Amino acid sequence: CFPPCDVGGVAFVALGPLLCAVWLRRPARRVGLYHFGLGYLAGVIFFSATFFWLGELAPLFGEKWMRLMPLLLSLYLALYPATWAWFAGWLVGRHFETPPPDPLAPFIRPPLLSSTRNLALSLLIAAAWVGLDWVRGWLFTGFGWNALGVALHAELALIQIAEFTGVGGLGFLLVLCNCIGVITLLRLRAEIGRIRLRPHFDFSLTVALVVVVFSYGVRTLIKSGQQETTPLRVVSLQPNIPQWWKFTNDHNDQIFQRLELMQTCAAGMKPQLVLWPEAVVPGGMLADVEVEKFVRELAAEVPALMLGTDDFARNHNSAAFLAGGKLEFYDKRHLVPFGEYLPLRPLLGWALDGLLPGDFAPGGAAVVFTMPDSGIKLGPLVCFEDTVGALVREPVLLGAQVLVNLTNDGWFGESPESEQHLQNAIFRAVENRRPLLRCTNTGTTAVVDTFGRVTRWMPPFTQNVSALKTTLAVPTQPATTFYTQHGEIFSASCAALTLLVVALRLARRRGT
Repeated sequence: CFPPCDVGGVAFVALGPLLCAVWLRRPARRVGLYHFGLGYLAGVIFFSATFFWLGELAPLFGEKWMRLMPLLLSLYLALYPATWAWFAGWLVGRHFETPPPDPLAPFIRPPLLSSTRNLALSLLIAAAWVGLDWVRGWLFTGFGWNALGVALHAELALIQIAEFTGVGGLGFLLVLCNCIGVITLLRLRAEIGRIRLRPHFDFSLTVALVVVVFSYGVRTLIKSGQQETTPLRVVSLQPNIPQWWKFTNDHNDQIFQRLELMQTCAAGMKPQLVLWPEAVVPGGMLADVEVEKFVRELAAEVPALMLGTDDFARNHNSAAFLAGGKLEFYDKRHLVPFGEYLPLRPLLGWALDGLLPGDFAPGGAAVVFTMPDSGIKLGPLVCFEDTVGALVREPVLLGAQVLVNLTNDGWFGESPESEQHLQNAIFRAVENRRPLLRCTNTGTTAVVDTFGRVTRWMPPFTQNVSALKTTLAVPTQPATTFYTQHGEIFSASCAALTLLVVALRLARRRGT
């Protein structure tokens, strides 16, 4: 479903094999543990394969054990599909273990043939998946990459419901289709030989739901050109600086020369805004007086410059905004575990202090930058913050008309990581109906419009000596979406519903 294969349609059937294994095979003892184990195995395989690019850190740091990072991460992430598999098996019980049809009793309807019950079970199982994906996105600071709904990033008509439900709504739809698909096959098997066949309302209603979601998306896309906009001329720099250059000071002069050349080219294009990627200035723009002077002189050539910079004095990874001689900062709030801070440092510090001797501090609040000439408000995002829906909505609530992501993506070489990053970020534009500008050091530098359509400025892992220019259509009076107002209320409700079902069933069992 995800890069490098990127066949998103597979998500409609991807969970079928696991569901069959859980529903059709029940050992005599420890059924729950067996189902949990099946889900855990599936999770380890999926996450290890999906995040194999984490192993690219091994040659960068010269640590062979880092090749195991995809597996180590998957040992934790697999707990979520394992819990879901347990829930799916526990909720269904022996519902689908129907005896062979009895020709003498053709009108007996076993539980499998109840459309209402099948649909209710499938809805609850879909809610459990979405709730667990939501928890994965914030627990222990969260790593919510590649939630199931992200697989549909290219299906523009389907993803428009994200303005209400976020990615969770798409995941819900996919899990529901997986469940009903398996159930329909089991029903057909159970109905063979029976005199009376009953309508499959569970299947019909699921198909109808997909059609409704698709139709809403088509209608939204047809009306996409009716919004009033104002132009914003933007130039983005993609310097393609190798990550290992930043580990020493040997290449600082080359980096400064490259930035100066590219900024000069950018200024000649008469932009309103120039973007530099994350942590592009060696040591940070406040490293010393000369470096700050260098950045300010280049910024003076254009109306506004936004750049990513490490700020070791204040201990932040930041976005800096220079316009009219004024300097403002946004400090990254969602830090990368094991990259920008070490979780559980008192416990793990003895082993990993050499890799990460110090931690960045998270920023305090969302910030909005204002363009000096047009008054357009920019919502800055640093690194993988554009994959965190609950965080991105905050600058929009402050009035941001454009989302701007400054990122690096050079840590993982020429791997699918940058493409996965972009696909996760697409949904922030749809959820909030704000265009998203992405400026990368080396990765996927692109524009995402308010409906999820991607315009790539140039191929990843290449340098643009002459810079990249686009004229962005910025909504002048953008509406505030349901998602922007209420965030992950759909996914949180799914989690609450799942907990309620578990509590009620346990209480009923104790009562009997």
